[in-house]
Amino acid sequence: MSKQEQSSQLREKLSDVSAMVLLDFAGMTVADATALRDKFREAGCTYRVYKNSIIRHAIADTGLEPATPLLKGMTGLAYNSEDPGAPARVCRDLVKDIPSIKVKGGAIEGTFLDIAAVGRLADMPGPMELKSMFLRLLQTPATNMVRVLNAGPQSFLFLLNAKQEKDAA
Repeated sequence: MSKQEQSSQLREKLSDVSAMVLLDFAGMTVADATALRDKFREAGCTYRVYKNSIIRHAIADTGLEPATPLLKGMTGLAYNSEDPGAPARVCRDLVKDIPSIKVKGGAIEGTFLDIAAVGRLADMPGPMELKSMFLRLLQTPATNMVRVLNAGPQSFLFLLNAKQEKDAA
């Protein structure tokens, strides 16, 4: 397959991706490489190694183009079309376990991500966590309203019980 074909295929895959993370994998053992691929696969991420020129042409004139200066040396590309923070979370965990992996940086929707920014992206909640937080916010006013509406009758019931106990004594 020619470089142009690889580049156009990668560009198509990255068309619906809002963030990507680039890794330097120099000095990694085969066992480490297998562990790396397994962790990305478990998180639903795509991880592949491409030539820098193929990545450069694939991200040209896209929101991922700010990562172009990072395309030096050995480069692995990780992304997830549904959860932009997933590759960053996997990288954060892998760097602790496999010291030979180094995060180069990345890009998200037209913004360059240095190593610290990739760490902040990893700390952000994923889509499912955001949805559950949103549902909790929607549920809170209804729960509070039920408590307020229930407080009057409940207080009246306590008053009647106290009166009944006083009369019985």
